[in-house]
Formats: sequence, structure tokens, C-alpha cells
Amino acid sequence: MSSEPFHWPLFANAASAHEKSPSLAGPLDKDCLQGSKYTGEPKGRNLTIAGVQTYVSEASRHGGHWSGNGGAKVIIFFSDVFGPFYINNELLQDYFASKGFHVLGPDYFGDPIQNHGGETGFNQTEWLEKSVQQADTKLPGWITKVRGTYVSNAKYSAVGYCFGAPYAMNIGATGDVVASTRFAHPAFLTEDHFNRLTSEVETDVTFPPESLRRSHDLLSQQNATYHLQVFSNTTHGFATRSDPEDPNSTWAKEQSAKSVVEWFNRFSA
Repeated sequence: MSSEPFHWPLFANAASAHEKSPSLAGPLDKDCLQGSKYTGEPKGRNLTIAGVQTYVSEASRHGGHWSGNGGAKVIIFFSDVFGPFYINNELLQDYFASKGFHVLGPDYFGDPIQNHGGETGFNQTEWLEKSVQQADTKLPGWITKVRGTYVSNAKYSAVGYCFGAPYAMNIGATGDVVASTRFAHPAFLTEDHFNRLTSEVETDVTFPPESLRRSHDLLSQQNATYHLQVFSNTTHGFATRSDPEDPNSTWAKEQSAKSVVEWFNRFSA
């Protein structure tokens, strides 16, 4: 792993170089805040890393094996606005761990969006700006600690959902992950994120079809190694909060998770 510092993007109305780059994925929309909540028994644990509560799901807890020796496979899980300790995200991280990955999901919120459901006078814009500032402040130290804790020859990959997509893209641009970064139903992406260098949803107001086509063009122009998926009759959030009563949405969610594993395994062998 390199010792170069990470440079995290500031989203929304914050001042950053990315503001000068054409936007491809927009800010939070109602679909970012809706979806089914699952039930299940999470197998991970809460570990504090660099002062950040982190959901950690280890392959060994799922009958697999993870060791501190060469060949370890690590996924950094950048969650949506519900945070890594939301049951849907816990179960997804557990799934990745069951496939042989050591998974770490940093809680850059501490105060996820679901804490404010139905709250009178809740200011979503202020919450988002606070969350962005927290993430931008906490993640560099968290990453440094993770890199110092786990073996230097571990194979790192990163996956991001919605709010977490730009962070996954940024770490993918550093060379500190072996796989091309994976993201699903993203928010807050600009052309710069692609120039510095994925499963997609058919109906997504934050990442519309023209943005998907443009992202394909940008990656192709760079001769990047990439993989794009589009699932029909799905909406933003399908990969983490799909309706279990909808067979198509459920299938798409499962295929998205499987393809994440296959993509990362390709580069982590």
C-alpha cells in the first residue's frame, strides 16, 4: 500500500475542485431514503478504529478463513445514508465475508438518516452537510489506521453505495485497491471521479441514463478495466433495500452482490 495521503471529495455545496467538473450523479433524492428493511441476525461486530465505529465482518465467522498472512482479501464498505450498522447493510457485509473477504464498514455518520424518520423540523440539508464534513474529516485517519493494522500485502477492494460512491471512487484512484472500484446507485459523482480513475440501476434520478452513458465513454477513453451492469425495472437503492416481495428486484440485488464478489475475486487472487 502506498503512503500517500488520501484526498477526499467534498460534496453538495462545499467548495472543492470537483465542483468545476460536470455532475453525473446528483444529490440525495427521496429514493435514497426509502426501501424495504430486512430481518436477520448479523454476524459482524462493532470495532472502534481511529475513533470511528466500524462494522467488521470476518470470513472466519462464516466458516471461511482470514489470516494476517499474504493472500488476505479486504473489502472497504462505504455505506449509503443508513450507515454500516443498518441491518440491510450488515447482512450485505456479512454476505461478502461469507465469500472469503474481511469486510470493514466505517460509520462516518454516527447519526444515520433513519434516526430522523418523522422528526418534526428535521433539516436534511444541514444533516447532509454535517455528514459530509464528518466523513471528510474521519476517513483519512481511519484509512491510515486500517492500512497500519492489516498486513501490507493484503488485497484491498472498495465498494460504495449512494453516499459512499464518491469515497469508493476516490480510493480507487489512489492505487491502494487492487480492484477497479465498485459502486451501485451512486450519488454526488462528477466526471472528475471517472477521469481520475460498476452495477447500475435502470431508473435512477441521481444517476440517469445519460450519466451512465457518459461514464462509459469516460472509462472507455481511458482504456480502463471496467464492468457495467444495468438491471431493468429497478430503482435507486435496489442493491441494499429492494422489495423482497418483488422477484425482479430481489434477483437484481442478489446478482449485484454476486458480481461484486466475482469482480473483486478477479483482482484479489
